[in-house]
Amino acid sequence: MKQRKQLNDKNDKTTSTAAARTEAKPPAAIPNFEADANKGLENTDKDSFAIPFLLLLQSNSPQIETVEGAKAGMFLNSVTNELMKEVLVIPCAFERKFLRWAPREDGGGFKGSFSADDVLTGKIEGITYDEDNRMTLDGDLLADTRLHYALVTPKDKTSWQPALISMKSTQIKKSRRWLSRIAGIEMTRADGSGTYNPPSFSHIYSIGSVKEENNEGTWWGFSIDLFGQVDSINLYAKAKVFHDNVVQGKVEVAPPSEDDAPAGNNKGAL
Repeated sequence: MKQRKQLNDKNDKTTSTAAARTEAKPPAAIPNFEADANKGLENTDKDSFAIPFLLLLQSNSPQIETVEGAKAGMFLNSVTNELMKEVLVIPCAFERKFLRWAPREDGGGFKGSFSADDVLTGKIEGITYDEDNRMTLDGDLLADTRLHYALVTPKDKTSWQPALISMKSTQIKKSRRWLSRIAGIEMTRADGSGTYNPPSFSHIYSIGSVKEENNEGTWWGFSIDLFGQVDSINLYAKAKVFHDNVVQGKVEVAPPSEDDAPAGNNKGAL
């Protein structure tokens, strides 16, 4: 019995030693990604990338049929097809443009854009209005569109990425209110001498969707609320860089979706 006990003790010690050796095994080496930062992108320029549109899906959006899980009132990344119910947004820059579209009855299709200044000052010749009071050029439709360049993340994540939020038709008033809200924010100067208007990318906004209607139908519109102040130095720096790139013309935008094409007259739904 004593000999058997000694043998069992020996086996226990051997097992413990083997377990210790297993636990002491060094972890697998992790690649040093930081040392090779940005490699593989050496020959890219602004034309190599295109920031996506953040689409607010409508009941007639083609993505309802083509993207699994897509529903009217949801947001969709036009490049990745990621779906979101609500997003956080840091507005970084703004442009007003007139997007040119072939009529849907003629097959539709995006045909470029004009600056608001060129359209409103008469630099673009041949602009007329059709029977529905829609602005046209050589039979194509010109849609007054407010473009908000922003960093966007799903509300339940923190994966901030550049995107373009397009507002037209009934949503133009939402764009105006948003800009007014941004311009109305005041902060006290460090020396206490007065107040100033901080950059648009100093604050975060929560954007959801709300069902709207008028005599011509129903649609989903934007709901915009102030969420809070940007409190991350790195996030603020990222937003500032995006702002600078937009202002300097270094940002390439993905072609707009047919969702941005005008439908009905200018008083109607999206």
